[in-house]
Amino acid sequence: MMADLPARLLAAVYDRAIAGAERRFLGRWRRELLTGVTGTVLEIGSGTGLNLPHYPATVERLVLSEPDPYMRIRLEKKLDRQPAPPELLTCGAEQLDFPDGSFDAVISTLVLCSVKDPAVALREIHRVLRPGGRLHFLEHVLSEHPGISFWQHTLEPLWKRTCGNCHLTRATGELIGEAGFEVETMEDLRMEGVPIIVRRALRGVAVKPAAGA
Repeated sequence: MMADLPARLLAAVYDRAIAGAERRFLGRWRRELLTGVTGTVLEIGSGTGLNLPHYPATVERLVLSEPDPYMRIRLEKKLDRQPAPPELLTCGAEQLDFPDGSFDAVISTLVLCSVKDPAVALREIHRVLRPGGRLHFLEHVLSEHPGISFWQHTLEPLWKRTCGNCHLTRATGELIGEAGFEVETMEDLRMEGVPIIVRRALRGVAVKPAAGA
């Protein structure tokens, strides 16, 4: 039970901890990221369900995946209030329980920082997308400023233990390309009013090339 304590505490305070950022910019960023998403959609690492209010009516089927049991308890409560509750699964991003080419879009918001192996997760996302399918992502990443990146590397071991395996030093933009995606759009953003070690974020859309492209 003591080993689970950090995860239980993180889930309990997560919505309140992030509420200010959601009001100032994250809610808008999520809504803009999800605009135009259509068809069959998978969201990895759904957490407490902060993306739920922003999905457009063009989504025909929504599947949520959340392996953390404490986050999932809070997510399930929100799903009970949805007029058409999405499907909820427990698989992690590194092993998605779907056949190849199952989805038109995959959504990843503030998730790839905390998976055990982001390269494996991105390959799995690539696999379950149909050719021409899109990965919509919003992720905080390693700073380009040497002074900030020094502190990110220095503080990361402690930060991971207290913040749900969240890494401060991942180069997610590069990993997306290495997984076989073609980046369609990518914005380099700053999350103001949050600790400087998690301030830099990338938001964009990457495409799985069509077969033979």
